[in-house]
Amino acid sequence: MKNTQLINKIDELLDTYCDGCFVRKQLRKESGKTIAYRFCLEQCTVGENIKQIGSQLKCSK
Repeated sequence: MKNTQLINKIDELLDTYCDGCFVRKQLRKESGKTIAYRFCLEQCTVGENIKQIGSQLKCSK
């Protein structure tokens, strides 16, 4: 896949699942941004999927 396709896929996931996520919103309110961010990256299945897609991105110079 091309980088633009991968980025579009990540944007689609963020728009579909992450915007308005109750768990993230509640964690931010109770524990702060850092805890919510860690949850999204380490425990959320959508976050894991985003990380996997992000690892496929190739740096172009």
